[in-house]
Parts: sequence; C-alpha cells; structure tokens
Amino acid sequence: MNINISQYLSNMPIKARTAVLTVKAFITSENTATITCPVCKRSVTKDVSKFRDADKFIKLKAHCPCGHSYTVFLERRQQYRKSVELRGTYKHHHPDAPQESSGHWGTMTVVDISRTGIRMKLNVTPTFKVGDRISVEFRLDDANKSLIKRDVIVQNIKGPYVGATYSMAQSYDNIIGFYLLK
Repeated sequence: MNINISQYLSNMPIKARTAVLTVKAFITSENTATITCPVCKRSVTKDVSKFRDADKFIKLKAHCPCGHSYTVFLERRQQYRKSVELRGTYKHHHPDAPQESSGHWGTMTVVDISRTGIRMKLNVTPTFKVGDRISVEFRLDDANKSLIKRDVIVQNIKGPYVGATYSMAQSYDNIIGFYLLK
C-alpha cells in the first residue's frame, strides 16, 4: 500500500504533525551530529561545533532533499537517554550508618535511563543530597520484565527529580544496553 506522506501529515492535527516532524540528535565528542529525516529516514552528519559552548537549548530547522522540513533538537549528553515510566523503590543509606541499617526508603518513577545512569521522580521531597549513595530497584518494561537493582550516586536534585549515575563502573550492561536499542 502506497501512502502519500504529505497527504497523511496534512490530515493530522498540528500538534501531532509537529511531534512527527521533530527529531533529537546527539552531539558527539568530535562535535558532529547525525540528523535523520523523520519522513524518509535519510541521515546526514553535520559539523555542529559552533553550538558546542551554547548554554541554551539548541533548536534547529532542517530541510531534507525529500522536500520535508523538520525541527532538530541538539542534545549534548554523552549517552543516549530513553524516556520511560518505570515504577520502583529507592533506599537512602546514610553515610555514617552501617550498610545493613534500614535507612530511608520510598517509591519513585524512573523517567529516563541510559547506560550510565537514571533520572527519577520521587513521590516526596528527597532527604538526601548530591553525592549520596542510594539503592534503586525497578523493572524494565521489556518482554522479560527485567529486574534492575543498582547503587547510584546522586548527581543533581531539581524538586522531586533526581539525576544519578550508577556507582559501579560497568563497561557494558547487556540488559540495559539491549533495552536502550528497542
């Protein structure tokens, strides 16, 4: 079945059309970004070094040879982050308390995940601070409902949102790696 993509998009509500024609590209260590057209899937790698030191959110307009224009958001992260909604629990181990002590625990939702860390939203105001070690436990929404149990180090706290990196440097985590590919 042949679908005329222009006709398909013109029949969509503007908000949905905008979402379809918006892509995210990651800036590499070589200051390039590979941008893929959301319509024809043609990719091009561009030098984006002029945006390297930009403090603001980077939003560009791209025009593909297939005739479609779309918005590109440049992401400076070193690792791809996948947006998710995975419910789980956390446990804060106070630095001065023995490891086996109960500590403070609560529920949370992982809102994005990468090979190096997670961002989570707590249901209460965090009682820990940047640099603290906490344990997290949640299940992926993959076919196996894989259980992830990690100790993480808190990197930033913004309201109920907490960014954390895995405390054990693992060169490659197969479960999370495969999950990020899907």
